[in-house]
Amino acid sequence: MNSTTPYPAFRATRSIRFTMVHVVCSVVLLNLIATSLSASQDPLKSKFGGKLKSVVEASDAIVGIAIKDLNSGDEFVLNGDEIFPQASSIKIHILSELYRQAEAGKFRLSDIRSLPRSAKVGGSGVLAELGENSVSMSIRDYAVLMIVLSDNTATNLLIDLVGMENVNKHLQVLGATKTKLQRVMMDVKAAAAGRENIGTPREVMTVLEKLYRGEIVNKKACDDMLSILRKPKEGALRAGVPGAVGVANKEGEVEGTRCDVGIVYLPDSPYIICVMTKLLLNDADGPKIITEVSRTAYQYFERKANSNQYGRRIPK
Repeated sequence: MNSTTPYPAFRATRSIRFTMVHVVCSVVLLNLIATSLSASQDPLKSKFGGKLKSVVEASDAIVGIAIKDLNSGDEFVLNGDEIFPQASSIKIHILSELYRQAEAGKFRLSDIRSLPRSAKVGGSGVLAELGENSVSMSIRDYAVLMIVLSDNTATNLLIDLVGMENVNKHLQVLGATKTKLQRVMMDVKAAAAGRENIGTPREVMTVLEKLYRGEIVNKKACDDMLSILRKPKEGALRAGVPGAVGVANKEGEVEGTRCDVGIVYLPDSPYIICVMTKLLLNDADGPKIITEVSRTAYQYFERKANSNQYGRRIPK
């Protein structure tokens, strides 16, 4: 009997092991089925991703896209970690460092500063066209000009105030390790030497989400920065969104490059959108690409926000 007693125990152990394997396999299979069903139940999402991919593939330039649904967390990213020249879009990060230092007590945003002659540069903006020793305004007003009119003179004054190195240190803290401010505005020699202001679609999307959620400096500072970014201005991203919908964004353009990044405040379905292009054969192609992506994104999110689970449009 002693020689036969292990056999039933062995059979029981084998049966338990078989049952456990069967259960695990069943769970895995159910998860795969659930994932498949989830994908098949959202064909609009698949179509949207396909349209974005077709835009990237159809362009003879390099296009990077990072879009995030701020409700669901869904992300749509193509060439998200590719480095692109930021041009004036880098000014968002100068703005956030400005508010960080103001909160730290280095100055007040209401402080009045005169405009030194040394800060004046050409390009976009109005300050360079104004008279000598005739301009004095608050630091915040310089920030408004930097964002709304993309004023390069105001930007260089603010870079001098906060320090280029501090902007980059703050970007590191925010997790944007590839995004860098490496020259002042209109410094062609620095750009030719490779000191370009750079970033990636994914990193800028991350910074914008922190801004949206009140995680840069504090909620009050973020709200004020967003109020500046939301001030009306024309641009390629704005052109893809109806005028009644708020957009907090900053576009940028230098030779062979166009980009536009921001937050679209679609009611009940806000989203971040970052579109960057480089190596453009024709500079005019950049805004067309950005507007096409922006319009496609708006149409997707608007339909998702204003349809029921069966696809019927719900009037509001």
